[in-house]
Amino acid sequence: MLESALEALQILVSPQHVVWLFLGVGIGLVLGLIPGLGGLTGMAVLLPLIVGLEPASGIAMLIGLNAATTIGDTFPSVLMGVPGTAASQATVLDGYPMARKGLANVALGAAFTSNMVGGFIGGIVLLVLIPFARPLIVGMGSPQLFMLTLLGFSLVGVLARGAVGPAFMSGLLGMLLATIGSASMTGDYRFVGDVFYLYDGLDLSILAIGLFAIPSIMSLLTQNQSVAQKMVHQRGGVLRGARAAFGHKRVLVGNSLLGSVLGIVPGIGGSVIDWITYGATKQAVRSGRDQFGKGDIRGVMAPEAANNAKDGGVLVPTLMFGIPGSATAAILLGGFATMGVATGPSMLSPENLYLVFVIIWTLVLANAIGAMSSAALAGTLSRISLLKPYTYGPFLLVIMVIAGYQAGVRWGDVVAVVLIGLLAWLMQGLKWPRPPLLIGFVLGSGAENYLWISVGRYGWTWLTEPSVIVIGVVILITLTAGFTGVFGRLYARFAPVETLIEPTKESSRG
Repeated sequence: MLESALEALQILVSPQHVVWLFLGVGIGLVLGLIPGLGGLTGMAVLLPLIVGLEPASGIAMLIGLNAATTIGDTFPSVLMGVPGTAASQATVLDGYPMARKGLANVALGAAFTSNMVGGFIGGIVLLVLIPFARPLIVGMGSPQLFMLTLLGFSLVGVLARGAVGPAFMSGLLGMLLATIGSASMTGDYRFVGDVFYLYDGLDLSILAIGLFAIPSIMSLLTQNQSVAQKMVHQRGGVLRGARAAFGHKRVLVGNSLLGSVLGIVPGIGGSVIDWITYGATKQAVRSGRDQFGKGDIRGVMAPEAANNAKDGGVLVPTLMFGIPGSATAAILLGGFATMGVATGPSMLSPENLYLVFVIIWTLVLANAIGAMSSAALAGTLSRISLLKPYTYGPFLLVIMVIAGYQAGVRWGDVVAVVLIGLLAWLMQGLKWPRPPLLIGFVLGSGAENYLWISVGRYGWTWLTEPSVIVIGVVILITLTAGFTGVFGRLYARFAPVETLIEPTKESSRG
């Protein structure tokens, strides 16, 4: 095993590997900067380009792109209030308010530090868990996955910020939207009417763009004011944010570990993990919980750390069993097949073990390169928050329309983006929370499928399984937390006391 690790390290520092890694990271950062694109699109485009490459070089390019995208998408989330990808939606809740306070550099510094630490911990978790993950994954059947989706939905109360009723109504609306189109188990069409476009259901990227991007841009254009009136801590702001992030070590490490563990479960994905970790962090703090959503730096750190850490967890089922843990992991599997690399138990064989270490080292290094490159660009790009919206708002609207069209290459997608955007703008005006709608949509189809499979295979006896009961108890506790707000006291020991809207000298000392 040590020989394989050393062989992988030699490959990692070879000029050829470094060139392909930097190329992948560079493309990933650019894709992250453009709202609506993301690593899924980039990896799909790269697949034809890796034909004929050495496995290590192709791996460097693909993993570098994927890791860097989850770092680059922080820029639009913080500076414009527009999620760069579906996995950066929770970052908007506190990153954008910090930018409006002139703390864009501080938010970006904390985010990039969380990205780098999360990627490092994710790599370590991948290294440690690969030999022990088989029992966990094999034992995760449809009943457990169904209960996990319900657990994710129960967190909408945590994100409600005092509007628990509207939050759950919003989540139920999201689940209802997820049922549009063909039922996967019966083939029946639901809620389609005579609209042919709805036969395939709604696309997640379309919903995310309409829910978050359109209302943010419309609000900016109608107010015609820059995101921030002036920059606070323009010099040294990124470093200040990094030091502040290390001042909240428990948030940093805890969410990195949580993101890694959640990433192991196939199908959860970054678009759910960021909300789970954001909600868990909000509930865990014992002080300043009401500042979440108003510019609390912990609300930036939690999803950013988890999103990069989850890549390590996602690779556990992907490498060990050939089970893609996410959509990007599915494309990664396709890349492995293109390069002639067989995943599954054979990956742990002596002749292929070096590739596992190449992946681990590449994942860690890609996050470090992406985070440091983004930090270097933060001072320049953060000035976007000082520009008047009319200078870039129309351009962003065009980008949103293009992003909506490229999702399915159908004009119906453009119409859907506009209609969902109007609905989201109305919800914003009525102060109805929008994140629960997205959570309900993401979890809705999975919950339905897992329930069908569970009942068809086990009847209702699966409800008596110990693991199902345990998850059910956790759901009840989470629901209680949403309605009463007492959950934080149970986990107070795992969270720091300080509320950090603007980093203080004490917390910045790390």
